[in-house]
Amino acid sequence: MIQIIYHPVMKLFSSILLFTLFSSFIFSQDISVADYRGELNIKIELIDEKKIEKGVETLNEAGKIEREALSILKKMDDTEIAEGTSSDYKKMLKKFIEASLLYGEGHSLIYNVFNENCTKFQLEMKKMNHYASGLNKAKYYELKGERNLARATSIREFLLEADKPEWIQYKMHEALQLEKIAVRNKGRALQIYQDFPVEYNYGWENDVTPEELARFFKNPLIKLPPEDVFKRKPVEEREIPEGGEVIFRVQIAAHTVTLTDRYIRTFYTGQDSIIEVHEGKWFKYQIGSFDNYKSADSLRISCRVPRAFVVAYQEGRKLTIKEALAIIQEN
Repeated sequence: MIQIIYHPVMKLFSSILLFTLFSSFIFSQDISVADYRGELNIKIELIDEKKIEKGVETLNEAGKIEREALSILKKMDDTEIAEGTSSDYKKMLKKFIEASLLYGEGHSLIYNVFNENCTKFQLEMKKMNHYASGLNKAKYYELKGERNLARATSIREFLLEADKPEWIQYKMHEALQLEKIAVRNKGRALQIYQDFPVEYNYGWENDVTPEELARFFKNPLIKLPPEDVFKRKPVEEREIPEGGEVIFRVQIAAHTVTLTDRYIRTFYTGQDSIIEVHEGKWFKYQIGSFDNYKSADSLRISCRVPRAFVVAYQEGRKLTIKEALAIIQEN
């Protein structure tokens, strides 16, 4: 048997390392509503706004209590931590558990707001017996969010019986991160539902790819929505322009099924003709046609369509804006 003898300096080092590890988990600043709604452009009722604010307040209260637990821990020596019987040690554990429960409660308040609004949309769709393929992305985010939350809940339940501060805090923040992702995923699902039947290029970080969706939904059941919203023929179908000139347009919508001019005019009220471009499985709706980015970007701003963005083409090939500007610069 090998016996390990700790030198006093090693004990001091272990205490410092332990506290540094704990402190790295703590939020450097208070959480805000923007942390959970920053990437979203959704409409919810005032009572739901208040619930989200309450959730954020609860999360910040949890952070405060966690810092109090760390303050108690910082004052303990290695022997007191190892024995784990002192009143301060028990007080510290109690605060960690209290913080964990509040983190869960805060995230639950925010998650439920998004979840309840998603459910409202689903009930409306069920009444009409309509389901579009474009909603697979929203369904994906909903299911992922539910799974993340279930894992986090399971972890927090185990923590109620734990008695080691380092393990409690580590697992508490593991649950915390899962809850944050769960809330994010439900929020993204709600965004897609509220934009239905239009689906935008949201530019979300770590957004699900079409390939990932195809694997997730191997053979999804698809029902077409009402014909007064979707149509069989394009609005004004045009091929992607050919020739050497780079052109810029403003894309205002896209979906996996075609949209009527009547529906598009409910969110775009400008005078420009609406151009429909079919790319792969997507129908993309664009306005304007310019030989320079500045003019297209001005139209993007003036068209007043949320999340509209500039696109570029050359010789039937779609370009990134960076590529298009580089070609123009060379010429």
